[in-house]
Order: sequence, then C-alpha cells, then structure tokens
Amino acid sequence: MLLSFAIKKGEYRPKFIFKSVSGGNLFTVKKLKEMHMYVEKKKQGLNSYAQVWSVCSFVAALSNTTCQNLNQADLTYASGVLQTCSKYFHDDDLKECPPSVGDCSGNGIPQVCCSHGAVYKILNYLADKGFYGKNNPSTQMKYSMVMLSSSYSQTEAVRFFKSEFEGLSTIQVGEVELIGLDFDAAFKLFNSYMLSDSIYFLVAIIFILVIMFLYLRSIAVTFATLFNILFSVVIAYFFYNIVFQVPFFPFMNAMSFLLLVAVGADDVFVFYDLWLDGKKTNPESSLEENLVYTIRHAGLSILVTSLTTASAFFANLSNKITSIKLFGIFSGICILVNFIIVMTWTPAIIIASEKGWKRFCHNSNQCCVLSKYWDKFQNTLTKMSEFVYGKMLPIVVNKLWFVWILVFLAVGIAGTVFVFYKPGLKRPSSKDLQLFPDSHLFTKYDKFKGNFKFKSTTDNEIGFSLYWGPVNEDNGNHLNPDDLGTVSFESFDMSSQAAQSFMLNQCDQMMNDSFLNEQYRNGAYNPVCFPKAMKLLLTLKNCHFTASNGAIVDISPCCNQPSFPVAPDVYKKCTILSAVAGEVLGTPVNTSLLSADQLTQLKKISQAVRSQSYFGVPWFDTTGHLKAYQISGLTSSPFIELYDTMDTFYANLHSFRNRHLAGSPSGLSNGWVGVTYNYGNFYDLQKSMYIGTYQSFGITLGVALVVKFITTLNVMLTFYALLTMTLSVFTTIGCLVLLGWELNILESVAISLAVGLSIDFSIHYSVAYRLLTENCRSKRVEKTVSLIGSAVTMAALTTFVAGASLMGAHILAYLQLGTFLMLVMVFSWLFATLFFMSLCRIIGPLGNVGQIPFSISGWKKCIKSNRKSKSNSFYLTDQDENNSDLNTAEYHNKIVPDHDEI
Repeated sequence: MLLSFAIKKGEYRPKFIFKSVSGGNLFTVKKLKEMHMYVEKKKQGLNSYAQVWSVCSFVAALSNTTCQNLNQADLTYASGVLQTCSKYFHDDDLKECPPSVGDCSGNGIPQVCCSHGAVYKILNYLADKGFYGKNNPSTQMKYSMVMLSSSYSQTEAVRFFKSEFEGLSTIQVGEVELIGLDFDAAFKLFNSYMLSDSIYFLVAIIFILVIMFLYLRSIAVTFATLFNILFSVVIAYFFYNIVFQVPFFPFMNAMSFLLLVAVGADDVFVFYDLWLDGKKTNPESSLEENLVYTIRHAGLSILVTSLTTASAFFANLSNKITSIKLFGIFSGICILVNFIIVMTWTPAIIIASEKGWKRFCHNSNQCCVLSKYWDKFQNTLTKMSEFVYGKMLPIVVNKLWFVWILVFLAVGIAGTVFVFYKPGLKRPSSKDLQLFPDSHLFTKYDKFKGNFKFKSTTDNEIGFSLYWGPVNEDNGNHLNPDDLGTVSFESFDMSSQAAQSFMLNQCDQMMNDSFLNEQYRNGAYNPVCFPKAMKLLLTLKNCHFTASNGAIVDISPCCNQPSFPVAPDVYKKCTILSAVAGEVLGTPVNTSLLSADQLTQLKKISQAVRSQSYFGVPWFDTTGHLKAYQISGLTSSPFIELYDTMDTFYANLHSFRNRHLAGSPSGLSNGWVGVTYNYGNFYDLQKSMYIGTYQSFGITLGVALVVKFITTLNVMLTFYALLTMTLSVFTTIGCLVLLGWELNILESVAISLAVGLSIDFSIHYSVAYRLLTENCRSKRVEKTVSLIGSAVTMAALTTFVAGASLMGAHILAYLQLGTFLMLVMVFSWLFATLFFMSLCRIIGPLGNVGQIPFSISGWKKCIKSNRKSKSNSFYLTDQDENNSDLNTAEYHNKIVPDHDEI
C-alpha cells in the first residue's frame, strides 16, 4: 500500500488531534482504528476521495495491509521498526522520502526505515514527540494527529466546521476523544462570527435603551442618547481618519461603540437627575433657569468623569503595540466628543421635549388621559427609588460602615495579592493570536500542536546577526503597521589596518564562543569567515588567471600582498572582489566594475576560498560601495516562548556582543545585534505589553488623581477616592487573573481602562458630598446617596447589561470585554457606594477640613489689587498686618466661594 504523503512549506492540510479518554496509550489496535475511522467518516462532508493519513494507515502500510485489517501482530512489527529506526530519525539521517519510492536508505540506514516513509511520517507528523523520542523515548503515544490529503478553500472549511463541530469542545469516539482541530480557517471563521456576533451589540443597545427609558421616563431623551453615541462615533472617526490622518483602523476600535454606549448613558443619567432635582427644588423656575442650574452642577461632574475615562484611553499611547495605541486614540476621541454632545445636544432635546409635551397637552383632549397613566407610572418608579436610595441604602451605609470598611479592605488586599504575588498577572504564554475561547477546538489545537515535532519550536536554535552599517531604528509610521519605514545607514570602517586585524581575530573567537552552537566548535559547521577569505585572496601568489577565451586576467593589487593587514585603499578595492569570489548571494554588485573574465576567474578562486558558507557577508550598493556588513550564525539556545527564558537569552546575546566588540576600533564600535527568523517578535510583544501596561496604568492613575483633586480641592476626599479606586481596580484585575487571563492586548487595555471606569462613581459621590452643607456626616451620606445614588446605580447597571449581552458571543475578545465590563461595574459600584461612602461616614471632611482655598474670583481680585498698588509701597501697612490675623474660617468665607463659582 502506497500513501502519497508530503507536506510542503506553506501547504495546508486539515488536522485532527486525539488523546485517550483515560489518558492512557493511544498505540493500540482499537484506538488507532477508532481515530482513523472517525476521520474517514467525517471526510464525507468535505471530499470522499481524500486519503486519511494516520498512524493506523502507516503502521498498516509497513505490513502491506489496510487500517481496517490491522491486527496486534502488525502493531508489534511496527513497534520494532520504530525502535530500530528512531535513532536515525533523531540524528537527522532519515529524511522525508518522495511519495513515489521509499529509496532514502543509505549511510547505513536499513531499508525498512524508509518503507513508505512510515517511520519519518509517524515520528515527525502523526505521533507526539515523546513517542520513541530523542531524550526520553517512550512506547506510550499520548497524542496523535490525523490529517486529510486534500486541501480545501477556507469557505468550505468554515461551512464544514459549522455543520459538524460548532459548539463542541471535545468529541468522544469510543476510547479516544477529539481535542483539537485545524482547518487553516480561523480568521475566516473569525470574520464570519464578527458579523453574526454583532447581534449581541444590538441586544445590548436595546436593553440599555429600555433601562434608560424606565429611569429617565422620556422617549425623546432616551433616543437622543442613542444619537449622541452615533454622532460621537462618526465625528470621532472624522477626526481619527481625516484630521489626524491615521490610516489603520484595527478590529479593537469597533469595541469603542459598546464602551461609548455605557459611558454615554452614565453622563445622561447624571445630567437628567440634576435636571429633575432642579425642577423639584425650584418648581417655579423657567426652563432656561433650570438648565443653568443643571449645567453648573452636572457639567463639572460629567467633565471630570469624561476626562478620567478619556485619559485612560489616551494613556495607551505610551504602549508600543500599534493596535493598543490606535484603540486608545479613537476611544479617547469618542469620549471627548460625546462630552461635548451631551452638554449641547442633550439639553436642547430635554427642553424641546418639555415644551413639546406641554404644547401637546394644551392642544389634545387625549393629554389628560395619557398624563394620568404616565404620572401614575412615574410616581410608582419615584416611590421605589426613594425607598431604596432615600431610606434603605443610607441605613445600610450609616449603620454598617465598619463592616463595609473591613470587608472591602480585605477584598482589595486579596485582589492585590492575586495580581502581584500568586497566581500573579502573567505575560502571554503563546505567540499564537487567540481568537476564540479556550474551549474552542481551534484554540485547543494551538495548545496541543507543540507536542508534535513538526510544530515544535523548542528544537530550533535561535539565529543571531551582528550588523554594521544599518541604523537600528524604526523610522516608519508607528500608527500604521503596514509602514515598515526605510533602511538608513551610518558609516563604518573595516579597511583600517586595526579593523582588519580585529575582524580577522574575531573569526575564531566568535566561533569558539560557548554562546554559539557547539557544531561550530566540533567542525560540523565549517563556514568560511569573510576576513579569512580576504586574507587568503590578498596573499595569493598568482595574480594571473587564464580566462575561457585564453586571455590572461590580472587581479592586482588584490593578490601577492607581502603581509596582512594591507593598506586601507587596497582593502577597500578588493572587498568587492572577495565578495564575488565567495558568491555572496543577494549582493547587488555593479558588474560593470568587473569584466566577464574577471567574474569567471574570481568564481574559480572561490572554490579554493569557499568551503561551505560565509560567517560574514558584505553588502554593497549599486555603485559597488560597501554599505553594510553582517555576521550571522546559530546560538546554542533553543527557542522557548517563556518570557524569563528569552529574557535571559537576550541578556546573554548582548553580553556576547559587548564581549566581542570590546576594544574594537572606532569604525566598528557601533555594531548591534539582533535575532533572525522572527524569533524575537514574541519576546518583544511580551516585553512591550508588560512595560506599556504598567506605564499606561501609572499615567491613568496620575491623571485621575490630579483631576479628582482639582474637582474637589479636598485632600481627604481625593485620598479616599484614590484608595477606593485602587482597591476596586486590583480586585477586578485579581478576579481576571483567577479566571486565567494573561497580559495580552485586550487585557492590557482593560487594566488602564479599569482606572478610568472605577473612579467615575467615586467622583460623582465626592462632588455631591462636597456640595452639601449639612454639618453631620451621617446626614451628608444620606443626602448624597439619595441625590446621586440612583444615577450611579443606573450607570453601573447599563454598563453591566452591555457586558452581559456579549456573553453569548463566539469571539474571545467580545467575551473578555463582556466579562471585564461586568466585573468592573460590580466592584466599582460596591466599592464606591459602600466603601467610599462608609469612609465619608466615619472620617469624611466637614466644613473646610482638608480643603485647599482657591477661587477664580479671588485670583481676579488679587490681580486687580496688584495693578492698583503698583505705584504704592510694597511694604505692609499696620492695617494689612492686622487683617492678616483673620481666622481660617473668616478667610475662607471671604475668598472661597461656593463650589458653583469654581
């Protein structure tokens, strides 16, 4: 039986990963057949003519039978073959044979090891790398992969997945279970789910609108809020794309819409609450007067919360990850635009709706009937709100304040331990971009694929390159990932005699360094070092070579030099000749500088100079001038995705560079080192994510602290709000850590955003507390909760509902966003309402305690006074000295106005 099996680079085949239900050995006749026959049956949904490549099929091929007829004797025979041949496979002597014949024997490899290519296929593709492995060989096969021979379009693969596997995390088949799938269609499926999951955004909006209507009791204001959000997104995109000319719009930016729905509702709740409070406090006031009252009281609170939330987004500009930067820019613009619209469009709609309702009642006979039922509905909701926030919740805070302080301190400290100590917020552990939840079969494939040798990266040593010439900088547009920039060069000098000697000595010193792969030292790798090739060329005694046409070619002065190093001008002239002699591929040499006979003869010279490859490569421009020099090789370190291991590797890499460039001539001191084959990309992502996240967090925290202090000018309230926010944020992040979150892109944004969202409720409470005049803390707490508690609760509820609406989505980012919004709202409300207000209940500031005296009008008076006194003496009069003895209270009453003046 001949199986045509070959996987070329870039080629895709559907893959299925299985494991034993009991966790035992898969290398049994029954389990091998169950895996094979399951895929054989499922392939009918794609292509009934496709071959099934499995361990069963190749074990059967060794005995010239089929998988259906496999027996224990065939399995025993195959075990002996694998045991005999595995050492050739691990020594890289056994190669993948062509599909036509198993003729890869040779070098002492038994022919049976090449039969049907079965040994190579089983050990490289179909069985886990521990099965007859290199270091700890085992006869137990823990995981097995089954493939199909035919490739399919991504559209077909998505259709097949949805019809056969959607919603399934594992599939049990007898004694085995399917634990992972790869159809190479993850992004196609992701795009499909993006469209279908958009229904959850619509559900969230509908729920939020219903809640807003029940609370605001105004259809006009409810739909005005929806248009607020739509206008904000459109205008923000105009600034983002047209004004700031940011060309790239990542997927994450789409999530700004849902965040804006929640934040926009928060602002409207506060504004409308104070509008109703103004009408209740002064029912005889006109609409215009009530509007002035509302804007003076609500404007500051909404401005502050908008600034703190926007700063949480803009703080992501400090992150080096492009998608995080762009999400921060777009979302921050959305928040600021929404603030402007809320303070302009919303008041206009409120006034228009009030006037329209009065006009309708005046001209319609139905008004009395509608007004009767509407007033009854409003009165019912008002009574419920007054009971909860006017009686029950103040009692809960005032009577149990000591309980809430102790409980939430303990919870906050526990969250902090979870974040920084154990289990700790971890860096991303996989370089694969996770699109779906952990239970998804595509995600589980990414988790288990590293158990197979052909997907393993730990067997690959990391390559390095040491560069001179190219400048180590990214000069592309940092807001456009498609703009890679251009390569710029700086001068370096290899031609001085000191540089010639230095580079020649580095040939042996570098290759004998223990940081590099041991095969450089044992002779398995035998590259020719470019400076050695230069020396050999320059010291050749024969300078004349016979061309194919019989002509004599003279390569002087690049030969017969009496000693090395040579004169700098000779070295410069001969560098390009040595490069051609060494056949350095990819070097854009201007061949007009050399004759055809010179090229021919120099290639002949290369046979004497060149063994396998160059350890150093010169790069020239089109005029033949040396622009760059590169030394590349393999290190002794395998690629590992763990950050700590790679961080140690990078430290060793830079130590290697510093060690070998110590004492280098001035023209070579600027050399820099990097890794090859994108092995450093994931490490850079981990490092940038970690540093950028904490930078964003610190910036957001600092901005929130400053804004909060400016809002109240009270040290005590600022400290209480900061403590409340910090404990709330770490409790939220601690829960996310316990849920298994790692520091990926969305998690990084969530951490900084948590600060902006968590402090909003504390700001609302502290502003309301500061504006009140009661001299009793319990009365102030009661009045504060009664005045603003319902608006804060509704703001939290709408955001919570927005998050809960996403929990049916298929995309991981939507699920994580929903989880984050629910958690941050729950803890923000609990900490602000119960912990912050309890602190105010027991040690809240009264009068001017903790207050920083500041007044705009006071500064104006001071400026006017200074102008008038320019012609007067600068010395204090007796009256001035007497006035300086005013007590603090009198001083405050004279220069510090009510909060409304600020």
